[in-house]
Amino acid sequence: MASSPLPATALRASALGVLCLLAASCSRSTLQSAVADQYGGADATQEMDFWDGLAVLPAVSNRDVVHALLLSFGRQPKGARSDWTTELKAAQQRGWIAADADPMPGETARVGMVARVICIEAKIEGGATMRLLGPTERYAVKELNHMRWLPDMSSGQSISGGQLLAVLSKAEDRLSAREDPDPKEDM
Repeated sequence: MASSPLPATALRASALGVLCLLAASCSRSTLQSAVADQYGGADATQEMDFWDGLAVLPAVSNRDVVHALLLSFGRQPKGARSDWTTELKAAQQRGWIAADADPMPGETARVGMVARVICIEAKIEGGATMRLLGPTERYAVKELNHMRWLPDMSSGQSISGGQLLAVLSKAEDRLSAREDPDPKEDM
């Protein structure tokens, strides 16, 4: 006995269902809170509490990444407490995030965004493709993979607090070595 073909409406409904499932599976996870919302103040104690809170996170939000990058590269906007809107605007002015982009503060941050900013700020030129195209997320991640700063990571992955602290530490080391290429010996 031959089976009858599915009606066109049933096929469309099935295809739409599959597309909805795919779209839902491709969206970024959203975190409930950000460490920067709790410890985003300008004093030294707040900053240390921020770094301590960040270190233990299994995934870091866009809010926390932007706050950490601004702190790391000495470009924190002035004020007693920074909010997401102020920090996002500062990141956009520095070319870290596209001016027309509107990332959600609670979404998990992508390795690609972090790698791109690290390459810009640490003046990592990369290979021929990155020199030609600039520090795109994909090639920035490839370069940091090559340098073993972000081993075996891809641009779309989420980054943990420990991974973020490790790559920021390496960028700071690189910048301090550039500033003082001939350190003085202690006598």
